[in-house]
Amino acid sequence: MAGNGRLGHKGGEQRETRVKMNPDAPIGIFDSGLGGLAVLREVRCLLPYEDVLFLGDTARQPYGPRPVDEVRQFAVEITGYLVQQGVKMVVIACNTASVAGLEAARQNFPDLPVLGMIAPGVRAALDASQSSRIGVWGTAMTVDSKAYDQHILQFEPEIDVLGVACPELLRLAEKGQIDDRPHLLELAHKYFQPLAEFGADTLILGCTDLTCVRDIAEEVAGAGVTVVDPAEEVVRQACHILEDAGRLKLQQEPPANYRFLITGDDAANFAAFATRFLGVPKVEVGRVALTELQGAVTHLA
Repeated sequence: MAGNGRLGHKGGEQRETRVKMNPDAPIGIFDSGLGGLAVLREVRCLLPYEDVLFLGDTARQPYGPRPVDEVRQFAVEITGYLVQQGVKMVVIACNTASVAGLEAARQNFPDLPVLGMIAPGVRAALDASQSSRIGVWGTAMTVDSKAYDQHILQFEPEIDVLGVACPELLRLAEKGQIDDRPHLLELAHKYFQPLAEFGADTLILGCTDLTCVRDIAEEVAGAGVTVVDPAEEVVRQACHILEDAGRLKLQQEPPANYRFLITGDDAANFAAFATRFLGVPKVEVGRVALTELQGAVTHLA
């Protein structure tokens, strides 16, 4: 993909921003919507003392159908905003934004650990596959970019990869509309059929929204197929990075604090889903204006 360098407000040039890390600072996680909560859920398991600032860009979801350059700009803007809020690490908990904007975010904020979803998922899939045939479910942008294919082939040139876009399944998952199990199974069978014919023994859930329907994917794929969730793997990577840098919280009183922000006007729906998905008694959701995101990069330049 061309043009993935340093970006400023509305695509202008920006000098790289130096970030000073505070070990007590929160981890920043962002996604276009609900799916990134899968990463937060893994943080709660593996990094239970870490504070988290989660941002869902619900006003501009879904990212999948948007142009690559536009999503890249979103990723840089949101990373800039999270830096402005004082995070010590950013996890781009969105495969589409990882494909479009990971390198640009890293270039703009070279002192900040910025993690994406692709490489962690690839490592887990390579460990799991026995048949050298790996399938990927994701948005059209993720599948068309062949980001998973390229990462896999860097390590294992003999591996065959087949990506399948699953827009209908994603449309339901990204809105948390996952109660109609028979319909979800019908869609999952449709999207897994090409992978079954391909002979895939490993399926990468190449969109964090799909974590919400992981049980559906596992049922449809069957016992002979390993379903890989990059959300688990990226948090393990985050743990190693923080530990190596001496920025890992080993204990904390009071318990870890989770702050939730969205850009849209769907706070009630977001809070209801997050409460159920994370298994917590209550989630309070604030709102951040798009102008604040767009202005953060300029402010930090």
